Amino acid sequence: MAVETVAYRNVFLAVLPPCDLALLRPALQFVELSRGDILSEPGRRVSDVMFIEAGMVSVLTTMQDGSIFESATLGHESIVGVLSAIVDRPSSARTIAQIKGSGWKIPASDLRAAVDKSRTLQHLVLLSTELAIAQMQQIAACNALHAAEARLCRWILQARDRMDGDVIMLTQDFLAQMLAVRRPTVTLIAQKLQAAGLIRYRRGRITITDREGLEKLACECVGEIRNKTRRILGEIGS
Repeated sequence: MAVETVAYRNVFLAVLPPCDLALLRPALQFVELSRGDILSEPGRRVSDVMFIEAGMVSVLTTMQDGSIFESATLGHESIVGVLSAIVDRPSSARTIAQIKGSGWKIPASDLRAAVDKSRTLQHLVLLSTELAIAQMQQIAACNALHAAEARLCRWILQARDRMDGDVIMLTQDFLAQMLAVRRPTVTLIAQKLQAAGLIRYRRGRITITDREGLEKLACECVGEIRNKTRRILGEIGS
């Protein structure tokens, strides 16, 4: 795929002036992301930064007992690994593709060189980092305060916001890990949502049948994350 002919979906690449985009273009490489692809690991330096075009990436925290929970979901409004790359420090979290998609990869060293030459790129790096932190803060509060059903609805809607359709490929084991609940809890909630006509769930495949109904059951964090995203992205170009 020729970089010069692309209409970027990643919001940061899409707004870059030609002179700033030219600093990145020679090093950008388009890649397909499969579910389960690992973009970074805790304790390891980030070798490549990813401008997400499509799909969804999760930021995961692993505890000493091996349990995993999700602290953020990232899509085409994100630059994955950018802060660790810019400061040339090991990553503090695992990032993994949860829904297949695509992105533009650039070596961390090339991104650092470009950022050194462009105030616009410096500004976008800060906005991307602020956006990720804002979501992490909201999800941390959500996990502490809100019931599993509301959180599951929030997660499904966050995934839907980053997709072009109403079908999401997810297993109950995965959802249980992301929400830090037991698998039977996810099973019961999924059955309840299906009985209410909000979703159809079968063999790791969730089909949203009533998005408005899911919005009503989801916690306030859906709206808060959307509002914070709009506010921060609204600063692009300012």
